[in-house]
Amino acid sequence: MLQWHPIQGIYQDLTRIFASSRNAEDIKKYWVGWRDATGKKIRSQYVKFVELSNEVARANDKGELWREPYESLTFEDDISEQWEILRPFYFEMHAYVRMKLVKLYGEEVVKPDGPIPAHLLGNMWGENWNHLQDITRPFPENQDVDITPEMVRRSVSEGTVQNLTAIQMFKISEDFFTSLGMKRMTPEFWHYSVLEKQEVEAMECYTMAWTMFADDDFRMWHCTVPTQEDLVTVRHMMGNIQYYQHYANQPFAFQWGANPSFHEAIGEVLELSVVTPKHLNKIGFLDKVENDTETEINFLMFMALEKIAFLPFSYLIDLWRWDVFRGNVENLNDRWWQLRLQYQGLCPPVRRSETDFDPGAKNHFQLKEVLCREAGHLGPLHTYGSHAAGDKLARLLRLGISIPWHDAVARMTGGSGKLDARPLLNYFAPLRLHIRDSLGNSTVGWTSGDHNICP
Repeated sequence: MLQWHPIQGIYQDLTRIFASSRNAEDIKKYWVGWRDATGKKIRSQYVKFVELSNEVARANDKGELWREPYESLTFEDDISEQWEILRPFYFEMHAYVRMKLVKLYGEEVVKPDGPIPAHLLGNMWGENWNHLQDITRPFPENQDVDITPEMVRRSVSEGTVQNLTAIQMFKISEDFFTSLGMKRMTPEFWHYSVLEKQEVEAMECYTMAWTMFADDDFRMWHCTVPTQEDLVTVRHMMGNIQYYQHYANQPFAFQWGANPSFHEAIGEVLELSVVTPKHLNKIGFLDKVENDTETEINFLMFMALEKIAFLPFSYLIDLWRWDVFRGNVENLNDRWWQLRLQYQGLCPPVRRSETDFDPGAKNHFQLKEVLCREAGHLGPLHTYGSHAAGDKLARLLRLGISIPWHDAVARMTGGSGKLDARPLLNYFAPLRLHIRDSLGNSTVGWTSGDHNICP
């Protein structure tokens, strides 16, 4: 059982360029070059993959098998309903980010009422926008929650001027879990895991966490570097290890996540606690916590650039795949950009056609609200942490797949167990008010047109 998060490796140089460059023409060249070298070359293989997958599924739709573990005859409608709850906030955030990009690049590059060119979002796929912090931070003069420079400069354990080691970063995360009354990593974890890039030419830097289905044998593979992004990734993946550890006493058939998204959901819940100013102060990366509204909004923007921006991208990938496996899509790349325009409000910087295959160049907050409540936390959702919350989470993790996931969520939330996007809006409520105030007369939404090229 593997949990994959592609990082660094062959993507490292391009990732750095997209994150740091503000030269629109240079970024466009890399955007096109990557897609020419990857997606375009595998289009025929993907078409064959769809055919074989449907044949193996003994049905006309492999997508049905993907959806089956969610145990809902209305799963697609359920997801659509949650997106409709979140869509207005995403549209407002899109308008805010577009406004900042217009100011940076000018109206000849980014239209004030149009979709955003997909290559300008600090990420090769436009799936998250967290590298736009420098131009979108609401209050630049207030506390910055980007601790990467401090991580490089300081050793937490000794206070000396040296790079933070991989082991220290994993120990910081382990201390967080034990502070919640959860489990330490096992000796086997420390012995067998690969936590730094090795001097092996063929080694690829992918992040993986898995259980060996043997006593105390849980492992990770991660090329750790001293950045805040990696600190978040470490916490996320160690959350997956916690899940493995907690349901390890279940019969083998029940040693899986409650549904295919649960491992990611648990990881996301734990990620949310990493970069709060309070937690960063506790582990020694912030000298003080500025408890004011402007710093709070800066922090929420930091989170929204990753979490909110990612939602429509994640959703449209599945919409595209479900349609493809049903045989409803003749023009694969055209449908891809239809969906990206419709849901993300993005457009390609150069014209795309069916000789391209851009999909080939490449699902959490409901539980968070419950943990805040269990901790006796009455303030904003982004500022909690306690032993009681850890106990509540541990009880959920121990279930594995021994009961339907709806029942597992119901036990934890005290509700019906249905999906509910409203806690996500509650989490970002102060930021949403700020964005609305900042937009003024700016257009919310975007004009439609030729989805295969930016206007």
